[in-house]
Amino acid sequence: MATGYLDNFYARLGLRKKATAEEIRIAYHAAARHLHPDVSPDPDATELFLQVQEAYETLSNPQKRLAYDQLLPDDIDPPADVMVNAIYSRSVLPSMNSPQLVYVLLDLLSRPTAEDRQKPALNVCLVLDTSTSMAGPRLDMVKAAATMLIRSLKQEDYLAVVTFHDKAEAIIPAERGIDLGRIEARISQIATGGGTEILHGLKAGLNEISRNLGPSYVNHLLLVTDGKTYGDEAACLELADMAAGRGITISGLGIGSDWNDEFVDQMCRKTGGTSAYASHPEDIKKLLEKQFQNLTRTYANNVLLDYKPGSQAELRYAFRLSPDPAALDITAPVALGNIPLGPSLSVLMEFLVREAPENSRPLTLAEGDLKLKIPTRKIPDTTARFDLTRMVAHDPEPEPPPQVLVKAMSRLSLYRMQEKAHQDLQAGNHEKATQRLGQLAHQLLSAGRPDLAHTVRLQLKELGKGESISEDGKKQIKYATRSLVMPEVD
Repeated sequence: MATGYLDNFYARLGLRKKATAEEIRIAYHAAARHLHPDVSPDPDATELFLQVQEAYETLSNPQKRLAYDQLLPDDIDPPADVMVNAIYSRSVLPSMNSPQLVYVLLDLLSRPTAEDRQKPALNVCLVLDTSTSMAGPRLDMVKAAATMLIRSLKQEDYLAVVTFHDKAEAIIPAERGIDLGRIEARISQIATGGGTEILHGLKAGLNEISRNLGPSYVNHLLLVTDGKTYGDEAACLELADMAAGRGITISGLGIGSDWNDEFVDQMCRKTGGTSAYASHPEDIKKLLEKQFQNLTRTYANNVLLDYKPGSQAELRYAFRLSPDPAALDITAPVALGNIPLGPSLSVLMEFLVREAPENSRPLTLAEGDLKLKIPTRKIPDTTARFDLTRMVAHDPEPEPPPQVLVKAMSRLSLYRMQEKAHQDLQAGNHEKATQRLGQLAHQLLSAGRPDLAHTVRLQLKELGKGESISEDGKKQIKYATRSLVMPEVD
């Protein structure tokens, strides 16, 4: 049986190792009610339910529990009221001198008290691009969406609205208990002009959030833009690093085809946020509403995996499957995002094991601290140790990987295919990119997405003519394949 905090039965039930038999029973029944396939809309609920059952069958039996406890390190403690589970592609690694890949599906699921089910207080700033290109339907839809979001705020929420082009202005300074009529009047008066300089907007937005910054709030900056910023990208990324260090998440909404999605993505993922793409003005309201709803459903935020890799391992790639699909920045600490009330925070990680020598000790993939904040708690900050490890054997029995992990990797494969095709194009390898895109179109047809397959084939025609992929086509393929990563609800 493998050791490791994130691979232990106590963590699956959100319990500490010293839990009493009654606490184990209560935690199991609470988890079972939440994850039972007849109740949960999560398509992976059956697999998670079986994982919880396995944990309970061991921990509820005194003899089995005693034997199990002897395999665990003494300092294993899961975060408060969070069920943690790590599902590995292999339970035992084969001993070998050549590299091998190991995949870990990490699930963090809230186990809230009645107090935690209250919506957390928000400290939010909307940073709105009002450059000349936003004039017309785009700005009209942004105004309508901003007004709708403001109407959904609670009295204890803080809100600020910043507009920017080649300068920035806080048209609504951070405040709570807002005068709705006055704010709607200010929003209706927003006009366009000038160019897009995101740095000004970011500075002003972070300044407004900082007025009321605290661990008891969900501190979030929501950037809306339709253009590229020029010459200040490095300074924006430095600000994103600073925001992450202060517990502020940045998310972005890009409109149309002219904004720099790679830059906005990089800025957002430094903080655990994500970007969204509105190809048409009518998409703006729906996407902003979704991002805002996700904030109000937060259980724990600023979830960080502060790790160091094992001596023979390297974290190569990490992707958040839910609640907001996004590639993650793998530089420690990894900002995982938020744990929502309801569905889990689910992350798929790819480790490269350079060498797996056979010995009596487990091979460490990564170890460190899991950090998070639960805003509704009197003491929001929580830290717990973790250790991702696998045993190594000379000739382990062949075993299929768990189905829940196979499904996750299958959903992610289409996104990674377009991601690698784009990397090939950037490296000047058009032949390889064309091959990947052809495979992507074929797999999209098999997946029942002829519309998206058609978009890919149109871009293949452009490549065949010696042209580059259009910005609009690139964004459509990227964000559509990313949306397919989310599990479908039955």
